[in-house]
Amino acid sequence: MKLGSAHAPLAVYMLADHLDAALAAGEDIVARGSRWRELAERVGDPAEFAARQRKIADEIRGLELMLVARVLKARTHAVTLTEYDDRFRTVARLFASGTAILLDAIEESGDARGVDFDTGDEIIAYVRSRGLIAPDAADVRRASDLTIDDSFLVAKRMALGPLLDMAAAFLDALDVQYDLFVEEEPAAKRTLLLDFDESERVPLN
Repeated sequence: MKLGSAHAPLAVYMLADHLDAALAAGEDIVARGSRWRELAERVGDPAEFAARQRKIADEIRGLELMLVARVLKARTHAVTLTEYDDRFRTVARLFASGTAILLDAIEESGDARGVDFDTGDEIIAYVRSRGLIAPDAADVRRASDLTIDDSFLVAKRMALGPLLDMAAAFLDALDVQYDLFVEEEPAAKRTLLLDFDESERVPLN
């Protein structure tokens, strides 16, 4: 989808863009989790497994940072929106209060040296901190432990499912009110329409 042409305050478009990007980042995190599980289930060279596992974990970390950044930006624009449209005052406040816990992750996300020093920057420490295994688990016991679902703890603080649900509900409310998004026609359909137009065109001369 892409943003439509309806007239709305700039804060609405900015808010919608950040919410949409946050949802995309969340979906990508779940997708990387599927790749991680598939890798764990596959038998292969241990050295290659370790390198690929590290790569996937780093990708998930990057997506987490993107998700948190987008959500925090959305909070700012949500507050601004309440100055223009009282109808969104309640939902904006609920979104801001519901995601306030992520504010504590800013400093830690910007400088993870302390955490890396305490944990040795190990994959197991990361998996444990995201709720994929029990806090007292010493290791990943089975590949299913690496499945990322709604319970995945974003920045060790907030479950992914409820976070994405809040973002999606807010985005839907904005779309209903301002008709922000328009569906793009598939390329194949557009091509057929263009071909039909060409065949029916009458020469000007």
